Amino acid sequence: GEEEIERQHLKRHLEQTCPLEVIQCDFSYAGCGAQLQRRLMSAHIKEGMEAHLSLLSLVAQEVPKLQTVVQQQTDLVKKHDDQLKQQITQQGDRMKLMADQIKQHGDQIKQQEDQIK
Repeated sequence: GEEEIERQHLKRHLEQTCPLEVIQCDFSYAGCGAQLQRRLMSAHIKEGMEAHLSLLSLVAQEVPKLQTVVQQQTDLVKKHDDQLKQQITQQGDRMKLMADQIKQHGDQIKQQEDQIK
């Protein structure tokens, strides 16, 4: 039957409960392309159990490859992080040296001014 939905609840109704709203299959992340009304999705999942398991099997086979890629990327990020930390430390050391040189130069100018007086 028809159900009256208050305007403030319409968005939530459409996104979460409306039986007529077209939604993606819960297994879309695994490659199922089905888009059906919410009311038909339960039957789709039951009827497509074997196909969904096959899709999940394919996804599971990719996990070790993805773990390797993630580890390689993590190692690369750590290497770059270490390089950046080293560069920051070196830059800080150079700035400290420059600050010391500026102070020494300022001290020398002050001494010269004192000698002139």
